[in-house]
Amino acid sequence: MTVIRSYDTLQNMKLSNQTAELAPTGLAVATASTLPTPAEKVRAWWRKARRVYPEATLRAWRFDWASFIAFCKPRGLLPLPASPSTVAAYIEACADAGKKPATVRRYLATIACAHRAAKLINPNDDEDVKLALKGLYNKSPMRQRQAKALGWHQIKRFLITAGEGIRADRERALLCVGYDTMARRSELVALDVEDFSFMEDGSGRVIIRRSKTDQAGEGSLAYLSPDTVVYLKAWLKASGINSGAVFRRLIGRGRIGPRLNVDAIAQTFKRVAEFVGMAPEVAKEVSGHSIRVGAAQDMLALNIDLASVMQAGRWKTTEMPMRYGEEVQAGRGGMARTAKAQGRVK
Repeated sequence: MTVIRSYDTLQNMKLSNQTAELAPTGLAVATASTLPTPAEKVRAWWRKARRVYPEATLRAWRFDWASFIAFCKPRGLLPLPASPSTVAAYIEACADAGKKPATVRRYLATIACAHRAAKLINPNDDEDVKLALKGLYNKSPMRQRQAKALGWHQIKRFLITAGEGIRADRERALLCVGYDTMARRSELVALDVEDFSFMEDGSGRVIIRRSKTDQAGEGSLAYLSPDTVVYLKAWLKASGINSGAVFRRLIGRGRIGPRLNVDAIAQTFKRVAEFVGMAPEVAKEVSGHSIRVGAAQDMLALNIDLASVMQAGRWKTTEMPMRYGEEVQAGRGGMARTAKAQGRVK
């Protein structure tokens, strides 16, 4: 007789070898001793920024600035104000390290932000920096790698096969809420019990209070299917959570901890991908955006209009949903239909 191990059983077996959710890694930020007088302006700006920007944005800024400091310090270069030659050299170092153009552009945006906060001239406007960036484009392809999709097909398989246990309860609720809301990592971990409401027909609603495209915090209401509501309520009952953070860490074999951090979302999705049988090299490409990608592809495959997809995912432009849906669109585009009409498709 074949023994089928539940998701909880497999994860508990791993607890002795790895941590289920990793706490955010602290990244050093340059101190006053490594910065000139404008550092005080940057620190004053940072105190204000922390009150109005989402944690994911703040973490990205901290990481990017720490990377630039790590480049400048051993070379005796000044990061603030940074000279155009320093930034150009940094771009070349990033290229040598294999950094993608999109990543380097984000680093440059953070450098520019620091200079604006310090009321200094932006070194990125210099021609030397622009030429260095152009050289990076020539060395590396501009196209970004897309996170592997986790669509309804994979989620449904997990719902059926995960077995019993509090960890499986949490993952079922996390996957279904993430799929229905198309929530980003930061949006998922920010959800509180008080953000949810339930309808007479069994469906639900949840308010996404702040998102990447809603810095003012006006909020957006998202739909939850009746099935999702069932899995969500099962998790809340099993965990005993009746207020505050919905998605929390599980410590040891089931003790409820504090709110999940954003890094835990990607790790959870990777574990789910492995559990449902995705190949290791494919599961490695799963990220915190994978359900968002999967939901967008599923909607487009069902011929849901682009405006509705954008509304569901809280996108302001068509760029990202169209990029996520490229594989779907290519499979039913003009040449795909031509091949089918010519009998070249099985």
